[in-house]
Amino acid sequence: MTNLQLAALFRNIAAVYQIKEESRFRIIAYEKAADNIEHLTSEAKDYWDDGKVNEIPGIGPTIAGHLDELFRTGHAKHFDKTLAQVPASVFPLLLVPGIGPKRAYKLVKELKLPHPKSVVIDLLTKATLHKVAPIEGFGDKSEDEIIKNIQSYQKGGIKENRITLAEADEIANAIKTYLLQCSSIQKVDVLGSLRRRVATIGDIDLAIITSNTQKAIDHFCAYRHEKIIEQGPTGASILLTNGRQVDMRVQAADSYGAMLQYFTGSKNHNIKLRTYALTKHKSLSEYGIKTTKGLKKFSYEEDFYRELGMDWIPPELREDKGEIQAAIDHKLPHLVEDRDIKGDLHIHTSYDLDSSHDLGDSDITEVLDTASQLGYEYIGISDHNPSTGNHSENEIISIMKRRKEYYEDKYTSWKKKSNKSTRLAENGSSKRVQLFIMLEIDIQPNGELSLPNEAFEYIDAAIISVHSSFQQSRTDMTKRVMKAMQTHPKIKIIGHPTGSLLTKLEGYELEWKEIFAMCKQQNIALEINSHPYRLDLPDQLVHEAVFEHVPLVINSDTHAIDSMQFMPYGVSVARRGWATKDDIMNTLSYNKIKQWLMP
Repeated sequence: MTNLQLAALFRNIAAVYQIKEESRFRIIAYEKAADNIEHLTSEAKDYWDDGKVNEIPGIGPTIAGHLDELFRTGHAKHFDKTLAQVPASVFPLLLVPGIGPKRAYKLVKELKLPHPKSVVIDLLTKATLHKVAPIEGFGDKSEDEIIKNIQSYQKGGIKENRITLAEADEIANAIKTYLLQCSSIQKVDVLGSLRRRVATIGDIDLAIITSNTQKAIDHFCAYRHEKIIEQGPTGASILLTNGRQVDMRVQAADSYGAMLQYFTGSKNHNIKLRTYALTKHKSLSEYGIKTTKGLKKFSYEEDFYRELGMDWIPPELREDKGEIQAAIDHKLPHLVEDRDIKGDLHIHTSYDLDSSHDLGDSDITEVLDTASQLGYEYIGISDHNPSTGNHSENEIISIMKRRKEYYEDKYTSWKKKSNKSTRLAENGSSKRVQLFIMLEIDIQPNGELSLPNEAFEYIDAAIISVHSSFQQSRTDMTKRVMKAMQTHPKIKIIGHPTGSLLTKLEGYELEWKEIFAMCKQQNIALEINSHPYRLDLPDQLVHEAVFEHVPLVINSDTHAIDSMQFMPYGVSVARRGWATKDDIMNTLSYNKIKQWLMP
């Protein structure tokens, strides 16, 4: 059973507990377990194989025992018994927006919908025939909403239909711009997973400060939408035409900081924080902190955390990974920032070397101009290696020699002709973007590289990446990558190390402790690929790499010139992984990065 299947199983069990009105803590336990398993970087089954189920975050002894039974026998009696308490057709309905466990159960029971495979269509049919409205607690409005929600579900608008961080940013920024056109709205902030910069986003949550609540809510509800889900005295929810739900919350200015903290999450962070607050005889809410002297309100988050005797915790760290104790001890790391990045070492240009994969869209001069505008000290041109299927080794060597000469000539010409590539250094002198001629080289299934040894003469450094045969076992894939890492001293970076494409393609598995050890031995950096569909290395592995003092580098993997603007997304991943400036190689100045790339 995969992690996604396990996560779905745990959420279904939590749903049964809600229907049966079991202990809130049991519900939370399974929801937390689902979230943590869903975001594991290795399969839960692999943890079990290694006897380390208890090391999975959020998995207590009870759930661990059930998992042990599940992996040993294929079934867990407790899971089977729990799920059997409600009809199986309840669970598919939970994927439809607006239908929670209790509503799903009531619909299935009242309308006699026994078939899981067809239950969504069957419910749509019943609703169309006006069979839902007469059910107690529903009515005509609910019936219409169910029809629209099922139609949205059929178009892909489902709860689990997550989008990339960049897509969520685009939606949120458009709405923020629109909201600030209202004279009564003074401030807009994102909340939830978007504020924590999680790699994929579900619903979008916003917070506002306003001098006229009703006017602000009316303005929000006038934004182009499919429907208004809810509209009340303190906020509203709308479903956009793209099927994405957006929630807006209104709070008074004097409690705004408390609301930001409360609705930023994560759930696990807030639970741990509330538990800690209780030890100080304080209780937390979206309105402030209740003490023995009454409710204390906070305009700013910093003051909220200060009241609890701790430092302000950056949103990216709020995942219950030790950040609360670190904030209490005043030992939070100073996280890497966008401004710390000095260059980008993974950029593809339009130079046609008959590569193994796609070319970039832009000429090197366009790349250099953009790098200059971004204030970079250096860039690395890292085209894919020439196709080994179309060329002999001697032909590849010849291609690489011509490529080096081409880039050197173009770079020399650019330096002479363009003043746009300069910027003032702190000492007032002119500083130009420096160029590293690099290459992204395929790691073949047998661990060999798709570049003859003689061709390394024509590059400054290399990125090595897996682009094929993802189906290899974790053991074989690890051997493959480890062998490649030891092939040549100019290998300095492992590109997009898990090979995953967010919302599209699962990557491959590696024995990360072995990879980490080899990285340190060979002084090779793991890439945090900033492309929104990659964000690879994932934050959990970044966290582990930081703990193990493994070198990291943040690159854009640019194929189109606009992608050079994606660097902040990689920085967000690094921050979520507790990375500081010192953990990231391309925060180094040109002279220092050159010493690493070209020792």
